Amino acid sequence: MSSSKSPEIATTERIRQLAAARQQTLALEPAEAMQAIFEHPQPAALVHSFTGEDLHFLIHDIGLENALPLIALASNRQWEYFLDTEIWHRDRLNIPRTTAWLQLLLQADSQRLTSWCFEEKLEFLELYLFRNIEVCIRESDQAPSDLGEGFFTDDDTFYIRFVDYPTETPEEESIKALRNDMLGQLLRRLSIYDHPRYQGLLLEAASLIPGETEEALFRLRNVRLAEKGFLPFDEAIGVYQPLRPGDLEARSQKIMRPAENDHSLLPAPQFSAVFLDGDDLFARALKGISKAPVLQQLQSEVASLCNQVIAADQMVIRGRRQLQVVVDKVSSYLSIGLERITVAASHQPEPRACAAIQRHMLADIFRTGYSCALELKWQADRWYRESWSFNRKIDLTFWGENWLGQLGGLLIKRPQFYDPNLPETNYRDFTAMDEIEQTRNALEQVMALDQLFSRLGLKNENVSAHPFADYKNLLLTQWARSCSNLPPVDVGTSDVTIGLDAFKNFYRSLWTPTPHGAIIEDARKSDFLEWIAHTCEMPSEEVSRRLGWVFEALFDEITEELANVATGNLEPRHIHLFLLKA
Repeated sequence: MSSSKSPEIATTERIRQLAAARQQTLALEPAEAMQAIFEHPQPAALVHSFTGEDLHFLIHDIGLENALPLIALASNRQWEYFLDTEIWHRDRLNIPRTTAWLQLLLQADSQRLTSWCFEEKLEFLELYLFRNIEVCIRESDQAPSDLGEGFFTDDDTFYIRFVDYPTETPEEESIKALRNDMLGQLLRRLSIYDHPRYQGLLLEAASLIPGETEEALFRLRNVRLAEKGFLPFDEAIGVYQPLRPGDLEARSQKIMRPAENDHSLLPAPQFSAVFLDGDDLFARALKGISKAPVLQQLQSEVASLCNQVIAADQMVIRGRRQLQVVVDKVSSYLSIGLERITVAASHQPEPRACAAIQRHMLADIFRTGYSCALELKWQADRWYRESWSFNRKIDLTFWGENWLGQLGGLLIKRPQFYDPNLPETNYRDFTAMDEIEQTRNALEQVMALDQLFSRLGLKNENVSAHPFADYKNLLLTQWARSCSNLPPVDVGTSDVTIGLDAFKNFYRSLWTPTPHGAIIEDARKSDFLEWIAHTCEMPSEEVSRRLGWVFEALFDEITEELANVATGNLEPRHIHLFLLKA
C-alpha cells in the first residue's frame, strides 16, 4: 500500500511551490510576468499568494488597463490594499482617484465588486455616495418633475442626481463624465443585487456625518497599513532619528526564526528583495546567508523598512522604478551603518556585517548609518549660521561649483550627496562611508577658508562689487597685490582688483621657464603660504595642514589655464583666476 502525504505536509509543500513560482515571476519583465501567471496551473492561487505590495507594483508596471485580468484574480484583501494606498491624500478621501479605482474594479469583476461593497465596504461606499449624489424620496402625491432636473430612479421612489460642480479644463470634465458613467453602472448593479439593502444604503448615505465616517475609515486604513510597515507620518519619521553605534549595542537584539523550525507560511514581500543585487556591504552580507528562513525573515524586514521610509518621506510609489529608488536608499544607509559597526574589521567586514544584520534590527542599523549624514548636516548648519560668508550675505556660489553642490546637499532638510555626473539631478543619497568622508573633508576645507577670509579684512562692498568674484580669484588677487606692493584692501581701499600693468610684472615673476614649459616652483607656493599665514595671523603649519591640498589644486589650475599664455597676450576678459582691472 502506498503511503500518502499528510494534509499539513501537502499544504506546506504547495505553499513553497507557490513561493518559488512567485519569486520567479517577480524577476521577469512585466509583460512576461503576466504571461507566466496565466500559464501557471493555478493562476488564482498564485496571484493570491502575492503580498499586496508586490501585486500592487506589478499591476502598475504592467499598466492598470492591461492588468485588469490580474485585478480580477486578486483577493478582496488585495483589493483593499490597492484602495488603501491609492485613494487617500493625507487624511482625506481623494474622490477622483476613488472614482478611477472603482471604475477599474467594476471593469475587472463587477459582480464581486457589488457583493464586496455590501458585505465589507458599506461605510466607505456611503461616504463616497454622500460626496457624489443627491437623494430625494418622492411622496405619493408628488410628480417626478417637481424634484427638479437631472434625477433618475430605479423604483419610482428613490430619485438620484449626481452632484454637479464647475469644471475649468477638459481633464476635469472627463473626470466628471467618468464619475457619472461609473456611478450609474454601480448603482444599477447594487439595486439589482439587493434592492431593499440598496434603498437602505441610499438612506444612510443621505444622512451620513461625513467627518466622523471619514476619520473612522482613515484610522482603520492606517491600522491595516501599519501592519505592513506603513506607519503614520509622525511615527514613521522616527526612522531618521540618529543612533550611535554605542547606543545600538545597548538596544535589544532581535530573535531570528530557527531554520529547523521553519513553519512560516506567510508570504514575504519580494519586490524589494529583487533590487538588492548591488555590491554594497549590506548586499554582500545578505549573500553570506545560506539559510532560507533567515533570508526570508530579513527580506520581510527590508520590505517593512522600505515601507516605513516611504511613509516618512510621504512618497507615492507606483512601480519598479520608484521602488528602486527607495530600496537603493535603504540599502545604502544600511551599508553605511554596517561600515560604522564593523570599522574594526575593515579588511574583511562581510562576516561581521552578516552577523550584525542577524543580531540587530535593520531599522536600528539604518538609523546608525543615517546619523553619519545627519551629524555632518548639523555641523554644516552650525558653521553656516556663524560663518563669514553668511554674515556678509555672500552666496554659496562664492565657493565654486563643486563646494556649492556639496554645501547645498548638507544645508537642505535631508542631507544628500552631490554627484555632478548624474543626468537629471545632481543629488542622491549617500551610498558609502567614503562619500560621507569626502563630503566632510570638503566641509572642513570650506570652514578653514571661511575662517581665513574672515581675517583678510574684506568688507561687503569689496566682494559684492564683483559679481564673478569667488574664493579663488579673490585670494589670488590679494596675493598678487601684495607681491606688487599695492596697499592691502581695507576700509579706505575698496578696490580688490589689480591693474593689468602691475599684474604683468607679477605674472613674469610667477613662472620659471623649463625645457618642458613654464612651471610654478615650490618656492613661489611657499611665498603664497607665508603671505596667507602672515596676513591672517595664523601659524603656517596650521594653514598647510588644513588647506595645503586646496592650495596645491589651486596652483595646478593656474598652471593648466595660464602656463602657455605669454605675458603680452594677457586679456582681462579671458582670465578668471585673477580679478584684473580692464
